[in-house]
Amino acid sequence: MEASENLWIATAVALAVGIVIGIVLAQVSRRVSGGTSGSTQAQLESLQLRFEEYQQEVATHFKTTATLASRLNRSYQDIQEHLTHGAMELAPDDMTRQRLLAALDQEAGTVSENRNRKDPAFDSLEPPRDYAPKEANGPGTLSEDFGIKRKS
Repeated sequence: MEASENLWIATAVALAVGIVIGIVLAQVSRRVSGGTSGSTQAQLESLQLRFEEYQQEVATHFKTTATLASRLNRSYQDIQEHLTHGAMELAPDDMTRQRLLAALDQEAGTVSENRNRKDPAFDSLEPPRDYAPKEANGPGTLSEDFGIKRKS
């Protein structure tokens, strides 16, 4: 009987040790998964913050670009006015003055023409057609009878 008592004691001790190990592993597992969830949340918040900062930087960049382009346009107009005023004041005679003013107007027109000029190579091109070609007196692609062959 002593052997069977030892077997029962060993089984009870093994069961108790297994329960203790299970409880410890469950606690460790909760801490690790809880830490990972918190870490994931922190990463998400960090990414959200970085994204908002990036959006702000993009908005600032385009605002600065618009301001600089506006300033450049004003500077160009100021130069054009200065040259016109200089031609009016410094030209020795009326004919020279008229030629200078015509040249300045022509340059200003060239700049605006370059903006509005279209490339003649693209004049003959057509946008792609999104329908199937049809015969002259055949049904169109939106017709209910299109593509249906009926036996007579």
